Amino acid sequence: MFRERLDQKWIFYPSIENPLYGTYRNGIEVDLPHDFSIMQKRDPNALAGAASGYYPGGMGCYTKTLFIPKEWADHRISLYFEGVYMNAAVYVNEQLVNRHYYGYTSFECDITPYLNFDADNFIKVGVNNSAVPNSRWYSGSGIYRHVWLEVRDQVHISPDGVFFQTPDVSQAEAALRIETTLENHRASNESVELYSILTDPNGIQAAEAKQEIILDANSKTELVQEFSLKSPQLWSVDHPYLYTLQSQVVKNGKVIDSVCTKVGIRSISFDAKEGFKLNGKPMKLKGGCVHHDCGILGAAAYDRAEERKVEILKQSGYNAVRCVHNPPSPAFLDACDRLGMLVINEAFDSWRENKVLNDYGTHFDLLWKSDLRSMVLRDRNHPSIIM
Repeated sequence: MFRERLDQKWIFYPSIENPLYGTYRNGIEVDLPHDFSIMQKRDPNALAGAASGYYPGGMGCYTKTLFIPKEWADHRISLYFEGVYMNAAVYVNEQLVNRHYYGYTSFECDITPYLNFDADNFIKVGVNNSAVPNSRWYSGSGIYRHVWLEVRDQVHISPDGVFFQTPDVSQAEAALRIETTLENHRASNESVELYSILTDPNGIQAAEAKQEIILDANSKTELVQEFSLKSPQLWSVDHPYLYTLQSQVVKNGKVIDSVCTKVGIRSISFDAKEGFKLNGKPMKLKGGCVHHDCGILGAAAYDRAEERKVEILKQSGYNAVRCVHNPPSPAFLDACDRLGMLVINEAFDSWRENKVLNDYGTHFDLLWKSDLRSMVLRDRNHPSIIM
């Protein structure tokens, strides 16, 4: 898979009216992550009050021109949004591709059918944060996390399709189980090999599994590989040791798709007598609740700002955080993996009863399953997450 950030040189159009229609004006160039709330003038009469920082929120539109080379004509091409607050509407060449309500879950848009190859393509993302209040905390507005361009072969690993598990762990040996979901979008059956290669931080191979399979035409298939690793380095808050799992799809000796996943080998358990255990040892959680914003940077999830939050918590004696009340950025969880911080990941703030007028409770029955799925599939490989 070819993957690159699309963070640079977007044109942002602020508007208190619907910016998706009519004449664009007063556009400014911005880089992502971007929080347009902190560009606004504070208003003591703002409907969301102190929770919004007295910013009014509202609507906005982001546009970008994207050249797609002809060499990609036989590939699957997607845009991956880590987070857009909120009510995102994604258009390609003025055709609606996808809508995503929740501001905290990541989502992917297959834009292949809407593209012109060997040509410029017009990307437009509408954002609507005008139905306030919709949070009990500062949410920010806009494309406040990274956006990625992803290009895959017609035969590829599904997005978030690798699940690394350690069902039995000791200092002597770790049992590894890897579930990998493969997709074949061709009209013919395809014979491929799946390699799962575990390497240490120096790039030295520690373990490997290989499996041959014939994928049916236009199908999705889950493969399970089980193998073991002798004398593993265990991940802990004091020794946050990370391996790299390289998942490769090989056809006729050529790698046609690959995904790298940072993983940790550790065991967790809970019981009524001894509480929480990490790698078989009882541990007290010393932590606090952390919201997604980065102080004066607003909601913009800059990688270094997310990492800095975890560093400060570690220096203050914390070993755990609860992400209130929504899934955090991938950069935050990556920092927790690297630095050794336990995480309680959280999905949403309300169920069927609203806590504020326009919060998640308004849409719970419609969205809970898809948003939980997004959170779990995206975050399930982080060794830092214990709940």
